[in-house]
Amino acid sequence: MIDQSLVVDAVVHPWNLSPENQNPAALDVLEAVHASHRLALDEAHAGYRLAPHEILSDISFETVARAEFVESPVDFGVLHSLPNLGFTLGPVTVPDRAIAFRNKHPQRFICYGTVGTPLVESAIEELKRQVDELGIDGLKLYPAFFYDNKGEGWRLDGEDFATPLLEAAQRLGIRHVAIHKSLWLGPAPKSAFAIDDLGSPLKRFPDLTFEMVHGGTAFLDQTIRLMDESPNLYMTLETTFSYILTRRSHFDRAIGKLIGAVGSERLLFASGNNLSHPAPLLEAFVDYQFADEHRAQFGLGRLTDQDRKNILGLNAARLHSLDIGAIIAKTSDDEFARARKAGIPQPWSALRG
Repeated sequence: MIDQSLVVDAVVHPWNLSPENQNPAALDVLEAVHASHRLALDEAHAGYRLAPHEILSDISFETVARAEFVESPVDFGVLHSLPNLGFTLGPVTVPDRAIAFRNKHPQRFICYGTVGTPLVESAIEELKRQVDELGIDGLKLYPAFFYDNKGEGWRLDGEDFATPLLEAAQRLGIRHVAIHKSLWLGPAPKSAFAIDDLGSPLKRFPDLTFEMVHGGTAFLDQTIRLMDESPNLYMTLETTFSYILTRRSHFDRAIGKLIGAVGSERLLFASGNNLSHPAPLLEAFVDYQFADEHRAQFGLGRLTDQDRKNILGLNAARLHSLDIGAIIAKTSDDEFARARKAGIPQPWSALRG
């Protein structure tokens, strides 16, 4: 908790980038992933940077959980499963492993499943398996599929794949859909990360909530228009939040303009752990205020205490109908809380010992 207010990390994804799962044809992309991790932290927090052999590994769920709840003041997290993103041979974060860890620590996590096939019948069948057998809490989508070392983008308003998949998700009782947008990640085509395909499904599926993961990194004005028109659209601020350390002007502009246009009630803190570590992001945000020159430049108001609490956890709690009192009661003396009380360890303590 921060100032007695709940903290929820809306994107947590331990990944398997081990040599056994690396695509030999995409080693340059793996190097870029490590570079992105390094760039998410400023020199003052260099101790939070993972070395290549650390980040390009099968990072354990325990490592990420300790980073969240022992090394950082996070109370609750949303595990995101990830399909093959083109630089691996198999899924990046396997739903079954993520769910198993959620089931081990239900007081700390919910979990989104995913699908990794462009064949809509197979995708729906896999989604049904994850609902029936795993009990996933939502669906994470990536806007490209990979085969023969090529990436093919798909649109969320497409009638051949996305629409029947969303219809099936709704029938199966899924209420939350997160999709990676705005931030381009090769080898997928850059066009796949545009957001011009969101308007139609936002209107056609009003009972689903959609999260634009990496919201605020690009297409800001278009994002604001979408949010203004669609009360079921949330911004999951993975990557954007790291700009608080490395690109303050962009952070101020993105967060400040979003709050000014649509309010702070649909903005979600997200570290993207293990792409970044939550501790320095939260430390920087505790007393954060938009720079005066940026307020004048971008026409921003001030960041209020209520804005801060909304973004850090209250919005996620409302979105997922989390019982804040129950979370506090169940986590106040669990294994992570006891470890934190014993002394906050150095970053990535479960990985580095």
